[in-house]
Amino acid sequence: MNDQHATAQELSARAASLLAHGRAQEARRVFADAAEKEAAALASVPPDRTKTRSVLSVSVASLLYKGALLDEAERAVFRYLALGDLDGWADTQLRELLQVVTDERTLMTTLARRYSGESMTVSLRGGEIGVGTGPLDVIVEKAAGFRNLLYRMAEWVGQFPLRHHGLPPKELLDLVQARATEPAAGSYRLEIRLTEPSQPDLFEPIRVAPAELSDRLFKFLECLTAGTLKDLEDMVPQREYRKALLQLTRNIVPSGRRVREIGIYRKTQDRIQSVYLTDALPPRIREAMPRPPKLPTEEHTSCRGILRALHLDRNWLTLTLEDGSHITCDTVPDMLDDVVGPMVNRTVLVAGPVRQRGGQSRLLVSDIEAVDEE
Repeated sequence: MNDQHATAQELSARAASLLAHGRAQEARRVFADAAEKEAAALASVPPDRTKTRSVLSVSVASLLYKGALLDEAERAVFRYLALGDLDGWADTQLRELLQVVTDERTLMTTLARRYSGESMTVSLRGGEIGVGTGPLDVIVEKAAGFRNLLYRMAEWVGQFPLRHHGLPPKELLDLVQARATEPAAGSYRLEIRLTEPSQPDLFEPIRVAPAELSDRLFKFLECLTAGTLKDLEDMVPQREYRKALLQLTRNIVPSGRRVREIGIYRKTQDRIQSVYLTDALPPRIREAMPRPPKLPTEEHTSCRGILRALHLDRNWLTLTLEDGSHITCDTVPDMLDDVVGPMVNRTVLVAGPVRQRGGQSRLLVSDIEAVDEE
């Protein structure tokens, strides 16, 4: 038993290393071999050694799952639970694993995709955030904002043309799956799990690899929070893509009132990557934001109000001002709907040059930022 178990542990460690280096298919085969050795070790354990049987039962089922042998993992879970002789913690872990296996099977059946093993955790803390709870509008807003940022990053990594409106390509919509996870004290946590095709095309590699997407996202956020503006420009040399990523990041940055901090974490082979977004970040984003050249005779101004209507195809938006009056502004042609859309019915600050149109002065909105109401 000890030899079989030791071999299974060695194989599992090798598979984890392969997975960390992007060799997912090879890793799954090694995980499957490890499961076979662990099952042999379990078969040699006497019935009265409950603790050892509990440890190995959970290990076998987990290794089968990591080896993408979902049917075998499900049967193993049912078989071990049916015996009724495991410790309580092992019973709980097997039931939780069964839920994960069922979830992944549904993913494969409906989308022909599977989880890649690449995931990130987004943790909201402070302000109005409790232990695993928070205002629904804040949770939905931040989750949707992070999803939009991830999609944009995926489009940039995949070298898609810059999208001004509409949804991302379907292959990217299928990439991201969000799941709520167990909270820590005073936090609300969301796990973002990245998927990949369940049957990769041997002749046409996937356009956006999950590990590369995570790498690029963390490098971008690290450049923004701790690097120089030159680092940021070197990383994303395309001006319009850099502007889009900065705007979408600004959409999720906490104000310090309802949410004080957003931590983003990613576990790699040798460390846990982390980056923190706080209310100190907006001035840095404004400094990094690419702006059109300002004409010497041009007057720039800003205006604050509630965004009530917009038509980006026709390049206009309407604000309701504090006194109840309305103002209609023009918008630049490259304004993005995933940046502006979430701001409808929220207080915003718009800025840009004043242009003459039809004999009247109109604000041409080149930048828009949501602001918290006092």
